[in-house]
Amino acid sequence: MEDDLRHYIHLLERGYAPEDALLVTVAKFPDFKHEGASVEPQPTPPTTIATPPTAGDYNPYAPSQDRPRPLDDFKTKGKKTWEVVQSKFEEIDLQGFRPSRKTTLIVSGIASLLVLVTLLLMLASQSGAAVEGTWMNDQGQLFRFQDDKTATWDNDANAQWMLNGEELVVVATHEEREFTHTLRIEMSDDGRAMWWMPTSIVDKDGTEYTEAPGYAPTCSMLIKSDLASTLDKYRSNEGGFENQTPGWCEEYMD
Repeated sequence: MEDDLRHYIHLLERGYAPEDALLVTVAKFPDFKHEGASVEPQPTPPTTIATPPTAGDYNPYAPSQDRPRPLDDFKTKGKKTWEVVQSKFEEIDLQGFRPSRKTTLIVSGIASLLVLVTLLLMLASQSGAAVEGTWMNDQGQLFRFQDDKTATWDNDANAQWMLNGEELVVVATHEEREFTHTLRIEMSDDGRAMWWMPTSIVDKDGTEYTEAPGYAPTCSMLIKSDLASTLDKYRSNEGGFENQTPGWCEEYMD
C-alpha cells in the first residue's frame, strides 16, 4: 500500500469525513488520487494567526480521537484491579480460614502495642493533674488551677492554663491587658510543693517584660492549700521542702 493511500485510510479511521480526509491527504501528497476524486494541489498558504474553531467547523489540528488518555486508562485499570481483588475476597472461605500460630502472635502483639499507646496518650492528657488545686506562695497569694484548664491568677478568675512538659503556661488579663506567662516548674516528691520561675511574660503586642531593664528573675516555692491555708501555716511547712529545692531554682530564690 502506498504511503498516500495509507495516510488517507488512517485519517478515515480517526473519524475524518472522506472529503476532509482527501483534502488533508492531498495537502501532504499532491499527486494522490482516490476513486476518481480529483483535487487540485493548493499552493502553500501564507502563515496566518489561526482563530479558535467554532463548533462543527473543520479543524485538522484538533487532537486525535485515538490519543492516549492516561487518566482514563488508570481509572479503567484501577476498576478492573478492584474487581479482581473483590472477587478474590468473595472466594475466600471465611468459615474454613484458620490463622497460623505465628499470625496469631503477630496480631496479638499489634493489639497489645495499640493498647499501650492508648494508655500512654491517656496519661499524657492527664499530665496536668499534678498542678490542679490551690497553691500559696511565700507572700500569701493564692493561685487556683481548675481541671477545666481555667485558673485564678492575680485578679483574673478566668485565666487559662496549660502544662507543657516542665513549663506551665498561663494566659491572664491584668488591667484589661492580656499577658502570657511561661514558667519553669518542678514538683516535690509528694506533689504538695511546687517551684516555679517565669521565663517569659509577653503581652499581645509581643513585648517581652523579662527583658526590660531592671527585671530580675525570681524562683518561688508554692505549697498546696491543704498544708498552707494561711501564711502562718505556709511558714511552718516550708522547712520540710527546703532540701528538695531544685538546683536551677536555688540561685534565684529570695
